[in-house]
Amino acid sequence: MSDFDKHISDDDEVLQQSQSVTTLSGTVAAPLNGLRIDQAVAGLFKDISRERAKKLIAIGAVWLNSVRIQIVSRTVRSGDTIAVYIGRRGIDRYYEIDPANILFRDEWLLFYRKEPGVPTQGVVCDNYNNIFAGLQRHLKQQQQSPAYLGMHQRLDLDTSGVVLFTLSPKVNRSIHYQFKDHRVKKIYRALVAGNPGFSQLRLSNFIYRHAGRYRCSDSGPGKEAVTQFRMLAAYDGCSLLEAQPETGRTHQLRLQLAHLGHPLLGDRLYGGAQGQGTARTMLHAISLRVFHPVTKKEIIVEASLFQDMLELIQTAAGDASSTHAGTASPQ
Repeated sequence: MSDFDKHISDDDEVLQQSQSVTTLSGTVAAPLNGLRIDQAVAGLFKDISRERAKKLIAIGAVWLNSVRIQIVSRTVRSGDTIAVYIGRRGIDRYYEIDPANILFRDEWLLFYRKEPGVPTQGVVCDNYNNIFAGLQRHLKQQQQSPAYLGMHQRLDLDTSGVVLFTLSPKVNRSIHYQFKDHRVKKIYRALVAGNPGFSQLRLSNFIYRHAGRYRCSDSGPGKEAVTQFRMLAAYDGCSLLEAQPETGRTHQLRLQLAHLGHPLLGDRLYGGAQGQGTARTMLHAISLRVFHPVTKKEIIVEASLFQDMLELIQTAAGDASSTHAGTASPQ
């Protein structure tokens, strides 16, 4: 894995598949030596004007020697490599956080109800339209000065629900070790294809990466992934599950459910044909429990479902009721 690859989040894999990110790359030659990076981008790539180069740099789409650069005054040297990643929405600044989705906030912690379709953190082509940057802007606007914000977890691009941030570096150690030691309790709602046929299941298998993709197996290789699943409701063609992961592997729930043969509805990456039919992956982090790093008291924060998932469940439940009513014996 290259140094650059380490900077790309798993959301970028989804973005590059679903939004067709355009990649431009080049090496700084002698005539561009010593120029500002906006000038160098315009000089390297003839379809990018200097004004557009400034906007691409500002949104976080320009990387110099595998490091994102968002300061236009940065100068370049001969031999430097410049990469520009242009997403489907280009330089649009379309996302700001909704203050109504701040579920809990005190001096130390902030819990946010993440919307589906918005990255938790910056992606390779965009460091503006994400939850982390949006919260930073919101806090700065409130305080009239840059505010500290620490990130200790992330949800996939399509996954919605509760996410925790720290508001002081003084509590980072406590929160870090709560996640590391699996003392944070996370509960999800998952709408899956078919009927898994269990009321409860504690699933243990292994997740590993091969040829650039995450995979799941029963006997390894990889790291152990453990989740407790519970059936909440079975409908015609899909089921609503509760999932409580005991480990925190990348794409854990998505991979395990696909491995069971009951992928999440809308999961285009792992769902195959069974995962199609909805606009996004139907996975929602409904609650998060931590112990407050200062008061030491247990905190449980819940995030209600978003309308798209709620309506899908209501439709599935209604279809099931209609089917059962249609086959019922006359009264």
